[in-house]
Amino acid sequence: MLEDINIENETFIERNYTEREIAYCQRQPNPHASFTGRWCAKEAVVKAVSNLHLQREKVWVRGSAAPLIDIEIVIAESGAPEVVLHGEVEEAAEKAGVQYVKVSISHIDTYAIATAISY
Repeated sequence: MLEDINIENETFIERNYTEREIAYCQRQPNPHASFTGRWCAKEAVVKAVSNLHLQREKVWVRGSAAPLIDIEIVIAESGAPEVVLHGEVEEAAEKAGVQYVKVSISHIDTYAIATAISY
């Protein structure tokens, strides 16, 4: 639910969203939905990267409270969301053998959802 993400908490926003994501979300008709959709997408990316090869060594070693700023959701020229990985998340993805991560985000009224596939 959108209300689960507190976009008034500046520390939370700065810890989990890049400047480019913040600027994009704030320009949208419903910034709350945009921030929440991106949060869902970032969580989905963590799972997609972590579960590509279950028989391999665990690659996501940060806890559930880890900042997600190293997962950036941008808008491609086509208008579709696109995943850009940075820092430790990029390293974890490489270690897992992930070459691409695709994401889909949807939100309405009070709900947001996202899914991610890595390959």
